[in-house]
Amino acid sequence: MEISFKDITRIIKKNIVFIIVVSLLFATVSFFITTFFIPKTYTSNLKLYVETNYKTSTAAEDYQSVNYAKNLVLTYIELLDSNTFYSEVSKTLNEKYTASQLKSMISFESIENTEVFKAIVTSSSPYEAKNIGDAIAKTAPDTIANVKDNAKLKIVDEATVPKNPTSPNVTKNVLIAFAAGLIISLIISFVRDFLDVKIKYNEEMTTILGLPILAAIPDFEYFSNPKNASKADRYGYGR
Repeated sequence: MEISFKDITRIIKKNIVFIIVVSLLFATVSFFITTFFIPKTYTSNLKLYVETNYKTSTAAEDYQSVNYAKNLVLTYIELLDSNTFYSEVSKTLNEKYTASQLKSMISFESIENTEVFKAIVTSSSPYEAKNIGDAIAKTAPDTIANVKDNAKLKIVDEATVPKNPTSPNVTKNVLIAFAAGLIISLIISFVRDFLDVKIKYNEEMTTILGLPILAAIPDFEYFSNPKNASKADRYGYGR
């Protein structure tokens, strides 16, 4: 079966209402599910800076000190991403969360080969996200100081209360649902047209059956429109 651009246009025009309704229905359902049923999560970040007591007197030694601090970032992340550290944070929070719960809520990320890295806290409450961030800021420097004598952590940016949820993304989900509804409705429209065995064009009589067209019954509904009727008279369709 060959589908021409004429067929595609005809199918879309014929089913345009169905396509629009299905697409909007998908988008509306996605909006309500995302807004009222999917739990919201909030993210609070804090940045920490690796400072060394590496004494330098030349530019080369300064460069070596910076590289030393950069290498320490990954080491510090590994030290902080441990059950020992999460247990200390739990104690700071009066054991409101277990170490395993905190591990699922906290992540660490280095920042583009710098001496700075950040702690990312995700929670269902914006205020709890900040409280956990504050506990990390209080606990992390002492944890590192107990391991390394020649390096320490400084807080660059403290945790703040997030104003908006980071997930779910309502706009993104609605657009995805609208696109899914559009694709599904188009597929249904084309499948339904494919299963329709009626002759759709006059020339199909000659192509399929090999019979010449002697006469055709006009579309009275089409020609009842004054605009279409005047067009037909101009091109001689109605004669």
